[in-house]
Amino acid sequence: MIPAHLSGATRLVPILAHPVDHVRAPRIYNPAFAAAGLDWCLVPMGVHPGDFAATVAQLARVGNLQGLNLTIPHKAAAHALCARLGPEARRTGVVNTMRIDADGQWSGESFDGVGFVDAARAHGVLCIDRPVVLVGAGGAGTAIAFALAAAGVRELHVVNREAERAEQLCAELRKAYPDIHADTRAGSLGGAGLAINATSLGLHAGDPMPFDPARLPADAALFDIIAARDTELMAACAARGLRVVGGKPMIDHQVAAQIAFWRGAAA
Repeated sequence: MIPAHLSGATRLVPILAHPVDHVRAPRIYNPAFAAAGLDWCLVPMGVHPGDFAATVAQLARVGNLQGLNLTIPHKAAAHALCARLGPEARRTGVVNTMRIDADGQWSGESFDGVGFVDAARAHGVLCIDRPVVLVGAGGAGTAIAFALAAAGVRELHVVNREAERAEQLCAELRKAYPDIHADTRAGSLGGAGLAINATSLGLHAGDPMPFDPARLPADAALFDIIAARDTELMAACAARGLRVVGGKPMIDHQVAAQIAFWRGAAA
């Protein structure tokens, strides 16, 4: 939704993605900006990873830029461009929200994790005493993993296409949270209380499912962080009678914190 009052006074918040065709974030953010009384507009921008640093440098020169929102695959690269980092960004190595400070330097923070945990609690799908299986260890998956550990989850299994990244994430989690049992056991779906799709699979119709939903217990829940559409994985889990949450609540639960950050609040 493009605000009807869009003008030269409007503050811009580009969301940078590659590819960009799946991005539906303006439908969430622009109404939230309007509800907060802000003359801001979120605009999707397709930016190739090879052009990311140069694009961010040019955007820093835009006079009515309020900040940046980052999605696949830019969250780790955004972290590297920030002179100042909030606590979640420092802990996870990823950033999904950036702003330019008065000295012209970028500050960055990650709100994916808190958005996920708050949404999972609100929908009643997070039980810290049951195993959680996280599929996908990219930017969003990393933020979610650390937030789950901070929330008290005792057993977390991370599955990733690149096994080395999953192993690295588990090692980082065990170092930061010595009481957590974190491993990369792929056969853990059968005992999961909550399964999370943190991959990009499902963004487009016809994508393969990231895992076989038939492997989940009958009392498990699925949280698919894809917000652009209801995925085939969600439909398959719902058909089995499992509790299913899509990606929109995760965004809904982080928007207020992002707005405060873009306005200059500490992370």
